[in-house]
Amino acid sequence: MFVFTSEIFLAFSSLILLIISPFLKKNSHITIGYLTLFSLLSSQFFIFKDIFHFEEIFEGFFVLDSFGSFLKCIILTGSGLVIYLYLVVSNDKSLERTEFPLVILISIIGMMFMISSNNLLSLFVSMELASLSLYILVSFSREDFNSSEAGVKYFVIGSLSTCIFLFGTSLIYGLIGTLSFPQINEYMTSQTEMPVMLIVGLIFILVSMSLKISAAPFHMWTPDVYQGAPTIVTAFLSTIPKIAAFAILIRLLVFPFGEIIINWGKIVIILSISSMLVGSLGALKQTDLKRLMAYSTINHIGFIMMGLVPGSEDGITAISIYLILYLTMNLGAFLVILNMQRDQINVTLIKDLSGLYKSEPIVATCFAIILFSMAGIPPLAGFIGKLLILNIVIDNNLFFLAIIAVLTSVIAAFYYIRLVKAIFFDPPLQDLDKFSNNQSKFLLSIFSLFNLTVILYPQFFLNLCASITLSLFALK
Repeated sequence: MFVFTSEIFLAFSSLILLIISPFLKKNSHITIGYLTLFSLLSSQFFIFKDIFHFEEIFEGFFVLDSFGSFLKCIILTGSGLVIYLYLVVSNDKSLERTEFPLVILISIIGMMFMISSNNLLSLFVSMELASLSLYILVSFSREDFNSSEAGVKYFVIGSLSTCIFLFGTSLIYGLIGTLSFPQINEYMTSQTEMPVMLIVGLIFILVSMSLKISAAPFHMWTPDVYQGAPTIVTAFLSTIPKIAAFAILIRLLVFPFGEIIINWGKIVIILSISSMLVGSLGALKQTDLKRLMAYSTINHIGFIMMGLVPGSEDGITAISIYLILYLTMNLGAFLVILNMQRDQINVTLIKDLSGLYKSEPIVATCFAIILFSMAGIPPLAGFIGKLLILNIVIDNNLFFLAIIAVLTSVIAAFYYIRLVKAIFFDPPLQDLDKFSNNQSKFLLSIFSLFNLTVILYPQFFLNLCASITLSLFALK
């Protein structure tokens, strides 16, 4: 039976847009951008109509469930916001091509297939579709040497990640004789003692996924790629692929490999601690905002991974909430960085923020709210997200992990507050161009208001995310 999913709809949409794009003359990238945005919004219909539906499709290679549907909605919403920013913010001339929104669309299709993967083979193909598109996006500014260099670095690290993933997969296939998640789960539940090779294969897959999500010590590519890529691409790269990678990491560890939680839990603890330490300490001496945001991402990734350690329903619920809040915080921060221009040239140094409050008081206030939220200052959204995950960690008697998380959060708060100091108290060195983009100001206000008011309705997110994680644990 053929199932018409949101991914298939987007695949048809991308083909139609690709066919019509050569026939558009004036401002073709704007037209294709808005049509891409419309496709993303339309595809949500196919998700909402079956959001609480469970079904294995395409011979069991993919699965439709509420967990996947929910995270697809987040990805489509976040991607729509990124494309909207691309349309309303002035970008480099090299980005004003019809291919740009189309490559983003293809990347989104790959990530949505990733989330629905129910087989290591379909997961591999989906990851490669998403990754190849991201390599193109990072090196999209052909005239910019830094963009080309970042693209090459990302491609080399991505290729390494692919090789490691395939090696881990081959070990599992050689041992079990299948790549299907349900069949792997059946094999593991029937074993009294787990073969060492199975654990080794999972370790290789975890290393590969750690490279995708920028978890330390596999983070080495992140600062350089974030700095070299066009800012709009960095905004996309720091949010949407991370959500997709976490979705499949959760699905992989909780369902087929849930029986060996005692083994992979230790690895996740090491990745979590190292990411929090590297993310908080590495950002202290940064002078470029995009590099600082790279280390901020690593720190947040470490914090999110703590919720994965217990492998419990509450932990996955806390991660789902944190991912929503992380999306709003990161996009809000990059919204300001995108609009930082001097003589219509993008600038990204921290000192360029000096005295921003005097020229743009509303933008400066909204940005400060988002930075305080990222630092986890109560009662903002970031504090709620961190509190939920810390609560899960403490409930599972992982006190040492909670102490490290709190200490690294205090260190991380320093570099966020340093930005606030530059915005409000440092004398302006050289004025930035006026933020003439009213759409950006409106979006920034929405993001900051959301981060400010989450404390009023946390139960809504708790109930929503708890209901969607049920589909994962129903399989166990």
